[in-house]
Amino acid sequence: MCFWRRRPRPTGSLNRFSWTAMPSLFEMQAGFRAAIAGDAPAPLLGRLHAPASVAGRMEIYRRHHRESFRRHLRGRYPTLEWLLGTDRLLELADLTLQRSPPRAPSMAEYGAALIETLRSCGDDLPPYAADVGRMDWHLGCLSVSLEHQPMALVTLAGIDTLHLPRLRFTLQPGLVFIQSAWPVDELLRLRLQDILPDRFTFEPCETHLQLRGARGAFSLNRLEPDVFQFRAGLAAGCSLADAATRGTQAKPGFDLSTALATLFAEGLVIAHSGENVDV
Repeated sequence: MCFWRRRPRPTGSLNRFSWTAMPSLFEMQAGFRAAIAGDAPAPLLGRLHAPASVAGRMEIYRRHHRESFRRHLRGRYPTLEWLLGTDRLLELADLTLQRSPPRAPSMAEYGAALIETLRSCGDDLPPYAADVGRMDWHLGCLSVSLEHQPMALVTLAGIDTLHLPRLRFTLQPGLVFIQSAWPVDELLRLRLQDILPDRFTFEPCETHLQLRGARGAFSLNRLEPDVFQFRAGLAAGCSLADAATRGTQAKPGFDLSTALATLFAEGLVIAHSGENVDV
């Protein structure tokens, strides 16, 4: 959409007014946003008139924009800040904002791109920094999840045994499974206990974590590899049979009955489907 305005011509002209195109509100807002985000100055900024320098006034908005996102990202990655220090985290936050500016209208949805920054631009960082960031991000998201009414194991009693392998379970929404080559959960516990030991031995260790959160609270537990693969498979939409196969591949002798009973006992299942699928 384009708007027009009349502009006076010099005195003495046969037609005193001429018409000049005006950008739409959307174009002006888009240009203003581009200038604040640090892109090339938009031509429409030349239309701004003020007694002071337009560039100087724009820098105020740029600084506020940068500081707002710095505060936001610090709040989403507390363990990472504890590990790397505030100055280094702010450098990574600025780089993330430059590489991946916000695309969604909600601030709560912004920040996951910092993990990719850690992976691609963190040569000087510990090898487990991205995993710590991933843990922080998910815990922040899970803590605002809602707990759903869990299903009881007895609900499976009425399902034909021929259909059981095809069942698919819907798990609690505040549930995430993370596999890391490092025991990153130990770093989280040290931060929560406000402990900064003089010497801390941190060795590689394959770790399988279940993160669960709801209504501002969260829990973090280690799982055995077979149980982890079984639950992660169900969370990803695998059928009961396929998830059990994943568990068996992770650890021969995987006990499906115990794993299933424990899953229901912890209140992690909220629905199931697939019992009416033809065999």
